[in-house]
Amino acid sequence: MKTVLVVEDEEDMIEIVSYVLKNNAFGVKAARDLSQMWNILSKDFFDVILLDVGLPDGSGVDALKVLKEKGVNSAVIMVTARRTDMDKILGLELGADDYITKPFNNYELIARIKAVLRRMNVSDENAGKNVFKFDNKVINMESYTATDEFGNRIDFTGKEFNLLKLFIKHPNKVFTREEILDKIWGEDFFGEFRTVDVHISKIRKKLSDEVIKTVRGVGYKLGEKSNDG
Repeated sequence: MKTVLVVEDEEDMIEIVSYVLKNNAFGVKAARDLSQMWNILSKDFFDVILLDVGLPDGSGVDALKVLKEKGVNSAVIMVTARRTDMDKILGLELGADDYITKPFNNYELIARIKAVLRRMNVSDENAGKNVFKFDNKVINMESYTATDEFGNRIDFTGKEFNLLKLFIKHPNKVFTREEILDKIWGEDFFGEFRTVDVHISKIRKKLSDEVIKTVRGVGYKLGEKSNDG
């Protein structure tokens, strides 16, 4: 079941939207202000956030910016009573997936939510091959970025990231330290094998001790609990 978080301060609107969503087989929760929204999002994930622009404790547009900065992966549909083009442009530039203006038709709301979910599914299918997950941590090998389960950024050096990518792309291969040095540092590198050990130790501290497995007498391989997209 797909889930929707309705962030709205008007009680009548919450009741109507929740009723419509539930009748269309969506799971629904409601937050009446931004404080409630952040509290709910700290515990649960939602496929879609229906976010009102004007809320008692702040702007939905400002909250949208923070959602994107935190790496929250929910689709966001902005809701507003204002019809100016500037509102729409601002919302979409900050990363809104769609925009709907009050009063809206219930059928339009469901159609927009379903359209956003379809776009998300296509995006996930295209990006899946470049995404690696381990213990709720997400590594995007295309953008060279990584986040923890709370959406906080995990920083890797270039060598650490390239080393991690090497294991991810060859999940069943055991690499010797010499092979790793050649592939990551180059054949002209004359450093010690301990360089590899140090970098792997740093990766484990940032992700998990289990992400890269030591194969005694041989080298290293990707951990068995690791998985891609």
